[in-house]
Amino acid sequence: MHPHNLLGKRILIVGYGVTGASVARFLARYKVTFDVADQCDETTATTLGISLGCRVHTHFDVSVFAEYELLILSPGVPRAHPAVQAALAAGVDVIGDIELFAGVVDIPVIAVTGSNGKSSVVSWVAHVLKSVGIDAVACGNIGKPALDSLDAKPDVIVLELSSYQLESTRSLKPLSATVLNISDDHLDRYDDIEHYASVKRTIFNGASHCVANHDDKRTWPEATDAPCDYFTLSMESAGSSRWHRTLKQQLSWLCDDQYALMLQGELSVPGDHNAANALAVLALIEPLAIPFPALQAGLSGFAGLPHRTEFLSEDNGVRWYNDSKGTNVDACITAIKAMPGPVILIAGGISKDADFTPLRAVVQEHVRALVLIGRDRGRIMEQLSGAAPTVEAETLFEAVTLAREHAQAGDVVLLSPACSSFDMFRNFEDRGVQFAQALEQVLAA
Repeated sequence: MHPHNLLGKRILIVGYGVTGASVARFLARYKVTFDVADQCDETTATTLGISLGCRVHTHFDVSVFAEYELLILSPGVPRAHPAVQAALAAGVDVIGDIELFAGVVDIPVIAVTGSNGKSSVVSWVAHVLKSVGIDAVACGNIGKPALDSLDAKPDVIVLELSSYQLESTRSLKPLSATVLNISDDHLDRYDDIEHYASVKRTIFNGASHCVANHDDKRTWPEATDAPCDYFTLSMESAGSSRWHRTLKQQLSWLCDDQYALMLQGELSVPGDHNAANALAVLALIEPLAIPFPALQAGLSGFAGLPHRTEFLSEDNGVRWYNDSKGTNVDACITAIKAMPGPVILIAGGISKDADFTPLRAVVQEHVRALVLIGRDRGRIMEQLSGAAPTVEAETLFEAVTLAREHAQAGDVVLLSPACSSFDMFRNFEDRGVQFAQALEQVLAA
């Protein structure tokens, strides 16, 4: 949706966080007038209204939304909100920031979604492209709003998309797109996992080059999803996917079709999940026709992101890892399996109605003790009862202290919460930073 088509319309930005603010800046640049609705107090609303030169509503209300022709929804505001649903029923158009982005972007876009690994793959793609002299910007759900990325005028935009953003997007036409994987996540916001997966797969609509995960059928585009070239990657089935892992002489190789490109062990980031991410990077970059020898240094040199199985410290033979970004069960399972020794697991937070029973077998096999924190730790304790010795902690500092007491030389202490963070922290980054700070304090005591 091009902003020139919005001139003269009654527009309401719903939610004024990072994304909502980027929408306001974008519309103001094109001299499009708007109002704002945000759940804030009157003093904040008055200050914001003066700053933006618009009305600011302090509630999401059916009667308020009915005044407007277009709602621009922030990702944190569910389309299922009663006021939004009433607006839709009344014929009000509801879009998100990515729909505005799609209306003006005129450079190649590589789009990435999935339950786990999105930020790593987006950052990795941008890293590899930069290593061969292509100016690439990583943006979207990773932190930098998509609309703000347009200011830099890069050669390629690498866009991370959440299901929340995809719900309100209909016109994006990426050069290449992928759904990395699907696992139980955000089921507090969707009817069931298939509903969640179907929203994720809308990323393929309008894409020229589609990449699915052969090992996860819920990522496979349906005929209506992908009127494009459709390829798969696989860690488990070499014969079925163009990009795959295969074993040769007991060594694990990353391959493109019949060609062995590089050893998995040459990657700077460990674990099978990162090998799968590397395959996704190669598959997404394919339409740019860059020879692999030019890509190899960038692919092998990517060092990973903070809060993703990030090594922090070793003390008396115990290694400490921060996987605060592990906000769902599958991410937690992946992190545990990637650890180099028996695990003392710190987990808990807001469960998002997740089923934790898939953790049981992994905990029984790899975890020596569980330290549970957060609002829904009782749910985890109930579903994993008897899987490993379990203690509860009221604070992250207490959790670190208890984990150290349980750990022995050769063990790994892993923060991989399998939950979101908003009960105790601002976000997963804040949780990871506080974990590192608590560890520093405990080790210094």
